[in-house]
Amino acid sequence: MDLFGFPDQPKKTDEGFDEFWSAYPRCDRKGEKAACKKKWTESYYFSQKHIILKHVQWMATTTAWLKDNGAFIPAPKVYLNQQRWDGADIPDVKPKDLIDPALAKIEADRKKAAPMPEHIRARLAELRK
Repeated sequence: MDLFGFPDQPKKTDEGFDEFWSAYPRCDRKGEKAACKKKWTESYYFSQKHIILKHVQWMATTTAWLKDNGAFIPAPKVYLNQQRWDGADIPDVKPKDLIDPALAKIEADRKKAAPMPEHIRARLAELRK
């Protein structure tokens, strides 16, 4: 408590900023990392880091941010200045598959394929010698 009996303000920290910066999608406007970090710290956004991260992860899956290869993704500084997560209904985000869809299709097709006949497998082994 301070001199007047008010609770002390939390200590300013950049906790959670690196997670925010990593989660923010790459775009032409992603820059000014130092200014964003300063805004994060001075505005006590670390206290809302879970909400902010969840909102960024969700927005990265929306058509608004995916349209035209990310042309409409705001700069991170604009996102923070406008507090775009504030009051937003944030649905649960399913984690993205870590495998490329093309590779996933190849693997699925490989599993569906008929096994190679044994006589062909033996002939290939002879040719490799």
